[in-house]
Amino acid sequence: MNEILSPVWDEHVRRLRLGIAPRDALSGRDVFDGLDLHLEDVPRPHPVRLSAIAAADDAIGLPRIRPNPSGRFAIAFGGPSTDRPRLVLRIVDSRRRYVPRRLSVPVPHLATVRAFERGHDIDPTRPLAARACRPVLFPGADHGALPSATVLRGRVTWGAGGPPAPWVRVEARPTAGHGPVRWRGHGDDRGEFVLVIGALPLQLAKRPARTVDVEVVVRARPLPPSGTPVDSPAGSREDPLWHLPIEPVGNLDPADGVSTGAAVPAGYTKIAVQTVRCWRGGVTRPPPFVLT
Repeated sequence: MNEILSPVWDEHVRRLRLGIAPRDALSGRDVFDGLDLHLEDVPRPHPVRLSAIAAADDAIGLPRIRPNPSGRFAIAFGGPSTDRPRLVLRIVDSRRRYVPRRLSVPVPHLATVRAFERGHDIDPTRPLAARACRPVLFPGADHGALPSATVLRGRVTWGAGGPPAPWVRVEARPTAGHGPVRWRGHGDDRGEFVLVIGALPLQLAKRPARTVDVEVVVRARPLPPSGTPVDSPAGSREDPLWHLPIEPVGNLDPADGVSTGAAVPAGYTKIAVQTVRCWRGGVTRPPPFVLT
């Protein structure tokens, strides 16, 4: 039975279940090029191909959601995991311009979408069901600095001279007067992060000094003991993102703390604080942040 057209037409309707449009943390604009989106809702353990292991492939052969011509990603009803209230997504960038993210995103049921559509048909002022996720992605090691930007390129290790601390979260604020967190960054699997210092408070911006002191707080999640089960579709540490946490998005509001990357995931109990003197309009590489 047709829903929209008269019976003389052969009607086929595919409804959107979730649309995903990642945003750049620095510009706020949509990222259209070079990203890959994969679904982690697969039978476990998901096999990891030897070629993926050799290439350290962040996707490990998971089902790929191909972007539509606009560059955005769309998941329709009738595809995988149709009855689940959430979808687990993996967003990766093989060019390392952006730090990967793993997100558990709420999605509506088909009956809910249809109910909203009927209400909207009766009264066009009624909203349709929310089906858009706009997660923020933070600059990675190869993002490339903006001209004249104040950039801090940091590295985090477990112990002095120890192995890298992966997937750290970084918060920063001017040390003069402290105040709220103004700048954030995400670290990669190598313990490296890129933090762009944006607009300064007016009293600091007016100072003629060539440097600005910034208080940087780094948070990390301790690595579990060897042999501990890992949260990966592969169930294996052969997955390069096995220790990257799956972050539960609260709702599909773009201001949701998880979507914006402001919320620190559970388990990030290790903290290192360091005051860094940054060159205004240049790149600063401080000594490594050491976690114990």
